[in-house]
Amino acid sequence: MASAEIKEILNVDKDRFFEVVTRYEDYPLFVDGCTSVKVERPAPGRARVTYHVSMMKDVTYTLDLTENAEKGTIDWKLVESDFFKVNNGSWRIKSAGAGKTEVHYGLEVEFKIPVPGLILNRLVKGNLPSMVKSFEKRVREKYGHG
Repeated sequence: MASAEIKEILNVDKDRFFEVVTRYEDYPLFVDGCTSVKVERPAPGRARVTYHVSMMKDVTYTLDLTENAEKGTIDWKLVESDFFKVNNGSWRIKSAGAGKTEVHYGLEVEFKIPVPGLILNRLVKGNLPSMVKSFEKRVREKYGHG
């Protein structure tokens, strides 16, 4: 199993960042490799999201997500996948002062097929900074500076 986390201070508004992260249906517009998303919302603060992603191959997986805008938390657990055994993680999004947001993203994954350590580290850890930047960029595109 591989795990990774990243913590950054971004120059965007906390509530706007949270909104962009929880608009899963928009991910194909700005998340590298995400080709389509299907979102079901069974209750407020809950989502079941099926992602179609092109990584080393085309991958489909479904996550159950729990969102709390007030606390700035998003947690997920894997429901089913043709590729992952485990895909659990979280966002922790909190204000870091005027117009700044502290973002903490954690991820734990395990694949159904053996993946060499070098590739696993690149997939899990190497892509995190650019992924977080893609969300920051989306906030700026959608709302202006922050």
